[in-house]
Amino acid sequence: MWKRDRSRPPRDPRAATPALGVGVQVYVVEQEPPTPDDWPGEPTGVIIANGDRSLRHVSLPNDGFTHWVVAFSEPQLRHDGSGPYETATIPAVLLVAAEPAEA
Repeated sequence: MWKRDRSRPPRDPRAATPALGVGVQVYVVEQEPPTPDDWPGEPTGVIIANGDRSLRHVSLPNDGFTHWVVAFSEPQLRHDGSGPYETATIPAVLLVAAEPAEA
């Protein structure tokens, strides 16, 4: 498995990051300013499928149109209290590839 190092400052999700694709472990960042549709606490999960508009090659840069289906590591609630959700379609701009854990 992997673990997010919370001792480091959060990275900007729009900065250059490893390519996203099926099987990549990710965490979901909150939008600024927060919205009721946000996923609080930066939940983690794994990309399991292309989202509704992401039928494209995984090495393309993240844009506002690419979405991925993420299976969360545990069911998540949104800020508005809806849920729990085991999977969700999330814009690529809100996903950050997780760094592998050290052995």
